[in-house]
Amino acid sequence: HFPWPRAVDGMYDDVDIAPPRLSDVAIFDALPAFLKTTINRERFFWRWNTDQKYQTNVRAYYRMVSGIDNAIGRFTKALQEAGLADNTIIVYTADNGYHMGNRGLAGKWSHFEESIRVPMIIADPRVDPLAQGKVSDAAALNLDLPATFLDWAGAEIPTRYQGRSLKPIINGDRPADWRTETFHEHFAVRHRIPAFEGIRNQRFKYVRYIDHDNHEFLHDLKNDPDELVNLASDPAHADTLTAMRQRTTERVDELGGPLEPLQGNFSLSTVPHPESSAAVTVRPGPDGFVKLFNGKNLSGWSGDSKYWSVKDAALTGVTDGSLKANRFITWKGSTIRNFDLRVKVKVSEGGNSGIQYRGTSRPDLGLDIVTGYQCDVVANTPKYNGMLYEEKGRRILSHTGEKVIVDTDGQPWVVGTMPVKEFAADQWHDYRVLVQGNHHRHWIDDHPTADLIDFDQEGRALEGVLAVQVHVGPAMTIQYKDFKIKHLPDSLPLKRAEDHPIPADAYSVRPQGRLPKDWKPTIYGNK
Repeated sequence: HFPWPRAVDGMYDDVDIAPPRLSDVAIFDALPAFLKTTINRERFFWRWNTDQKYQTNVRAYYRMVSGIDNAIGRFTKALQEAGLADNTIIVYTADNGYHMGNRGLAGKWSHFEESIRVPMIIADPRVDPLAQGKVSDAAALNLDLPATFLDWAGAEIPTRYQGRSLKPIINGDRPADWRTETFHEHFAVRHRIPAFEGIRNQRFKYVRYIDHDNHEFLHDLKNDPDELVNLASDPAHADTLTAMRQRTTERVDELGGPLEPLQGNFSLSTVPHPESSAAVTVRPGPDGFVKLFNGKNLSGWSGDSKYWSVKDAALTGVTDGSLKANRFITWKGSTIRNFDLRVKVKVSEGGNSGIQYRGTSRPDLGLDIVTGYQCDVVANTPKYNGMLYEEKGRRILSHTGEKVIVDTDGQPWVVGTMPVKEFAADQWHDYRVLVQGNHHRHWIDDHPTADLIDFDQEGRALEGVLAVQVHVGPAMTIQYKDFKIKHLPDSLPLKRAEDHPIPADAYSVRPQGRLPKDWKPTIYGNK
């Protein structure tokens, strides 16, 4: 959601971002019920509800902002080189703010300050140097920009314009009759976003949510700038409430009158505290499973159409043998945490693919690159088909048929074995991946192929994206259909190392790559 230019790839990756300042769950719980079930709360689970998501998305946001900053620098330099800098006005602003996890919310659309306030920076080289670099507390609106542009151009400002020219403010000469209050409203998508209207002045803010019994808020912006206390029911502020309520009604009448009643019912976007946050984004069916692929097109997936298409109602990947790096197509519905995934898979002779889960998209490494856990799909090689691999990470964690415990240092140890079966290429097979906390299990046609417990806190991932792969190597075709997932509770416990000791006769998993002829696994009791 926060794209950035390649020039800032990796920026802020080494920075631990502080959590949202208003992240105390009590702040969210204090909201009225209708604000706790809206699209703002739904999208909170898209981007902000875990530290991993929060760090990933804030870093991406900061990279985007840094990219914009660099672009502005290049723009101003170009103006200077062209001799236009002294005759160019630059206006920098935005259309809305973002909650970014504050109050347990995402997006915008609310009356709170972090939603309605935006930056406004104006650089006019003609302004007296003594007036430059100043910060004004004059109330400005985006509605003021058209009038300002016309004023700069020396054109007449139509009387129907609601905004006023900011030119005198910029010149350091605020008019005596400059506004002391602003009117705010939002009524788009009323069936999912609570509509509100209200007045903000230099001391107080009043709003009412018109489709929710005119639920009122009154905030003292001087003594409570974070708007944590609603004074609407406080008798000590009854006069202020009455005055601002009346003033709001007057402004509504001046601007065309009240809205028509909401047509139909207001739709809840989520429950306040869902059992599984991933299930908020795409609703499961009666069987508890979410269908990931519609069998018709690549809607809901992101990948290169050079490699991915739909054929015979299956998600199909094709390579011609010239691929230089593994390429992925990623499901965009949500990240996944704890889940039960089922899919039918068919791979051609000699083909190699994989079901990537709890992965990380890595545009810094190349287009459509995803790292993370993988259930391998490998034709004609039973010891790899269904194993647990980690793309661009710890690599082979469990060969097919191995029960493995990964210790706290990231070393995988074989603690048991299961029979290994061969599954014919060019035929459909049922793959299943069940992940509960740090316990991973794979099956092919109901036959277990991998069973792993991951105690490596530094190396493991507890949440990430879902993707499938086309692999470098010989030309191949891979197909997936009947793709579905059941999201399990976020709160499933992690298995503990003290409850699953590694036996002394456990041995190290054979690593990937060429090994010395005399290589032998390390015995855990002898390490």
